[in-house]
Amino acid sequence: MANSPAFIAGDWGTSNLTLALCDADGHALETRKGPGAAESRGHFAQIFDELAASWLAGGPLPVVLSGMVGSAFGWHEAPYLSCPAGLHDLARDLVMVRDGVGIVPGMRCTNPLGAPDVMRGEETQLLGAQMLETTLSSGRQLVCMPGTHTKWVSLNHGIVQEFLTAPTGELFALLCEHSVLVRDKATVMVHDVHDFERGLAESARHPDVSLLHRLFQSRSLRLDKQLSAQGAASWMSGLLIGTDVGGALPLFAGLDADNPVYVIGAPHLTASYALAIDRRGRTAIQIDGARAALAGLALVYREQERLLS
Repeated sequence: MANSPAFIAGDWGTSNLTLALCDADGHALETRKGPGAAESRGHFAQIFDELAASWLAGGPLPVVLSGMVGSAFGWHEAPYLSCPAGLHDLARDLVMVRDGVGIVPGMRCTNPLGAPDVMRGEETQLLGAQMLETTLSSGRQLVCMPGTHTKWVSLNHGIVQEFLTAPTGELFALLCEHSVLVRDKATVMVHDVHDFERGLAESARHPDVSLLHRLFQSRSLRLDKQLSAQGAASWMSGLLIGTDVGGALPLFAGLDADNPVYVIGAPHLTASYALAIDRRGRTAIQIDGARAALAGLALVYREQERLLS
């Protein structure tokens, strides 16, 4: 019944773990945070048992986990589904690591550049996003999933056709923390909209010029007093996100350009990408990634229960 604990959902990414005690409808009754998969290596079972101990004190509950917990360095390696693949196949191929604890598989494809590509965790967000935005399941749609490794996903009636990964967030962090281009780590998270938009504009100028020949401007503009310390990080963010968006959209030009681009992720990132997409003449629909992940895990749980009944 609703409001009674029915299962435990876990979004276990590289850097963070979010566990949720959920009712049968997928509503979170309580959430808990824990270390990500990178820090949990070799201790996944112990960390899970400690966090979920009080929830399981009254008896066993089904557990559905997604993300890097299913990677080669995770609790147990889950396979990749080869694309094209239906998101509803995720429940069918759930990998059980022990009684009652299952891990959602990832997905693999040949991307638009002809290279292999993989995802873990985003497939569950995609599944949940279709529950939150039903139009996402209709026709051919383009999805952007910004993050450390941004994913661009082509869907056809809810079937994942192909996707492309860009390490935009990782590159931003590396340049800010390990180069002289943006020196002040304390200012990296400060987001100046004006300077972010200046970076977006720069990404669209002279489209034939390489990103490599633009990056140093974040330092030279600061030395020239045209950017503050905070502004340099925001400018760099705008340049990288604008380059990501400007490079990805033409690769998926076969999709209907009149349709919106669905952007799924953390709100501060989806807002930045939505602005960049708007500057390229497209409409963006933002979907909260945490809500989508929970909705996807709930759907996998319900489908798994149906398959077992």
